[in-house]
Parts: sequence; structure tokens; C-alpha cells
Amino acid sequence: MNTPRRFAKPFVRRFALPLILTLAAAPTLAADDCAVPLAQWQPREAVRQKAAAQGWKLERLKVDDGCYDVRGRDETGRAFKAKLDPHTLEIVKMKWRQRERRARR
Repeated sequence: MNTPRRFAKPFVRRFALPLILTLAAAPTLAADDCAVPLAQWQPREAVRQKAAAQGWKLERLKVDDGCYDVRGRDETGRAFKAKLDPHTLEIVKMKWRQRERRARR
């Protein structure tokens, strides 16, 4: 009955140990995109002013993952979604929409 013991060591090294390490790191991967204390945040009006200065027309402004999350259209009319750092108002992440959303019924 040596077979189970020989099988257990490679299994632990190849599969169980990496799985445990990955699961242990999961909480750090789920952290906020922007880690800025609330006292250092710029007001929503500053976000609206920055958007207007860049030629954006905002359709939505909310807070998500510790960042300002904005949706709207640029000066050419193309739809976008962007995350802004609440302290510096720099773009953290930006996605352009390829096609238009259908209207909700």
C-alpha cells in the first residue's frame, strides 16, 4: 500500500499547494481600483467640469470600486465608460463602446 503515499506528494505539490496559494491571494485581487481616503476626494462638480473641458457629455456619474465611474459620449458622439481617480481625476480605465445599446422597454 505504498501507492497512495507516492501519489499524495506529487498531487500536493502540483495541484493542492498552488490552489491554496491562489485562494489566499484572492482578497488582494478584489481590492478597489482607487484607494483614496474620502477626505481627499474632489467633488462631483469637479468631475463634471473635467468632462466638459474634454468635450464629454456625461450620461451617468456614480462611485464604483472607490473610483468615479462615468458614462457618456465624447466630442465625436462615440459612447464610452471611464473610471477616474477621485483625488487627481486622472483616467484609471477607459472603454469605448463599439455598438449602441438597445433602448429598454
